[in-house]
Amino acid sequence: MGSRAVAGPEGESNGSYKILLIGGSGVGKTCLLRRYVEGEFPLNSKATLGLDFKIRTLIVDKDEIRLQLWDTSGQERFRSMTQAYYRGAAGIVLVYDVTAEDSFSTLSDWLGDVSMYAPEDVKVILIGNKSDADDDERIISRQAGEEFAKEHGLKYYETSAVTNENVAEAFEHLAKLLLEDEKRTSNGIKRHPSNPSLVTYIKPTVKEKSSCPC
Repeated sequence: MGSRAVAGPEGESNGSYKILLIGGSGVGKTCLLRRYVEGEFPLNSKATLGLDFKIRTLIVDKDEIRLQLWDTSGQERFRSMTQAYYRGAAGIVLVYDVTAEDSFSTLSDWLGDVSMYAPEDVKVILIGNKSDADDDERIISRQAGEEFAKEHGLKYYETSAVTNENVAEAFEHLAKLLLEDEKRTSNGIKRHPSNPSLVTYIKPTVKEKSSCPC
């Protein structure tokens, strides 16, 4: 089956894709999302309670698409709430912190949740965040991240919400995967190999919605 674009009023694709950011608490999901959508690093970011989402509109190879980016809490007490939001997801961004061993060791558990609760055809990428960390702070090597990604068939990026390294590139790669899959399924169209120059931006649409239980 192809990627699931979020249905419009008549049940047809409106070029909007639901994407979940998942991973342990404190890995930087909120900072990544705000850096990508708002273009800045939040200096006073707090742990997400429940779920929040933002929308980013972009153009991929002349096609306008909207990414509904859901920021999920990595705290165990919100795990069951997060699981309910896997339904209908087209893409998953699995994030760990290169300075926190526990965030890396639990990646298989998060992938287990994806396998159990997300649609079978969901697209998943892996991000090792906080790549700006000093060498003496880094615990998980780039090679370890690459090997885990290869083992599970995932595209891997190391990112930094502080320096903006690879943030847009990671989200744009996922957007291309979703659009290509949608086109293959709906129209039988195959695109040429991905080229970063095919992605351009229009004026961002930024929306926020909180389902914070507090």
